[in-house]
Amino acid sequence: MRSTLLATLFLAAVIDRVAVTAGKDVITESEVVEEIRLTDFLNQSPLDLGPAARRAAAERLVDQYLIRNEMRLEGFPQPQAGSADQTLHQFNQSHFHTPAQYQASLQKYGITEEELQQDLLWQVAALRFTQQRFGQGDKELDAWLKQTRSQTKIQFHQEAFE
Repeated sequence: MRSTLLATLFLAAVIDRVAVTAGKDVITESEVVEEIRLTDFLNQSPLDLGPAARRAAAERLVDQYLIRNEMRLEGFPQPQAGSADQTLHQFNQSHFHTPAQYQASLQKYGITEEELQQDLLWQVAALRFTQQRFGQGDKELDAWLKQTRSQTKIQFHQEAFE
């Protein structure tokens, strides 16, 4: 029994290996894959889990981690869970004719409604934070991300992108 537990833990570690370290934060390969699935679902684009898509998703996650850390440092309030409901409702109305089509699409992309709601809640929080902090100027946000990235040790573990 003990060897089975150790083997299971070893397999879990191998399956969900570290893809990126950003400062003290770790981004796992499963987080990268989930980011791809959610983004492709929201864009209703073909699911692409190839190396280039993994790297692009990892880059987005690094930016998200940096923004999350800044939100935490500034004590930025998190939106209520219902804040994502309206966004989800609008998305469903514009992309799906029936609840069955929506459920089928969730399955196709390998995501759950809970994962989607959490992602939308994060997007609402990030949008509010960046608008408050940087206004409508993408240039200011991009400059801040560039500066923060240069001050943060970021390491991409190549084996997660092959």
